Parts: sequence; structure tokens; C-alpha cells
Amino acid sequence: MATNYKITYKNHCTPQEYLTENSRWYLDSDIGTRLTGTAVVDLSTTQPTYATDTLTGVQTVVITTAAQDFMYVKNTGATGEGDITISFADADADGSEAAGYSIRISPGECFASKVSTFANLIVKSTATTTYEYIIAT
Repeated sequence: MATNYKITYKNHCTPQEYLTENSRWYLDSDIGTRLTGTAVVDLSTTQPTYATDTLTGVQTVVITTAAQDFMYVKNTGATGEGDITISFADADADGSEAAGYSIRISPGECFASKVSTFANLIVKSTATTTYEYIIAT
């Protein structure tokens, strides 16, 4: 019997603004609420791929150019280690043609999302750090 896999994940963000006259951060007055959500990704019978790795110095790694439905990346480096930036653009095998590194993940932070099935996952570091990822179809 085939197994169908499912990923359930939650996202949360608290938009804030800095008021200089009080010298502290407040909940953003334009939005006025925390942004949260839960998503469920129903996958095929292919088991999700989980891996950990180290980015040494300033390095670019193409994790996948295959069709994916879900991607999760966490910077598991210690405080003070390098940030990771993510691109979903097309790239050569070494990532040299990748553009649009617009998601920055500092140590201890992560990014998870259901994505278009034509997206690539390319990570780039600013300094040596470790990371983990899950990709699924």
C-alpha cells in the first residue's frame, strides 16, 4: 500500500514600527495585528527529502532544480555566524546565474513555503554557517 505524505506548517510574523519619540518598538499601527497562518501540503507518495549541510565562507549551493511543492530551510548556525540568502531563480549548476536573492535567514531563523513546481532552491552564505532543509514533491 502506498503512503501519502502530508506537511502541516504554521507561519507567524509580528509587523512592528519604531517610534523614535518613545525609543521602542510597537505593533505596526497600519496593520494592527499579527499575521499568522496554517497550511497543509498534500504530497505524492514520494517521501520528503531532509538533509543538513555546511556552507563554507561565501558559497552558493543549488539544492534542487527539480519540481518541488514545498521547501523549508533553517539556518542552524550559531549566533554571529553567516546569514543565508535564498533564490528561486533559474541557475547554472554552480548557481552563478541565480538572481533575486531576496530572502535572508539569520542564524536560528527559518523559511517554509508551498512553492510553484518550477521553482529552484538555491542558497548562498555570507560566511561559514550550517543549515538544514526539507524539500518535497
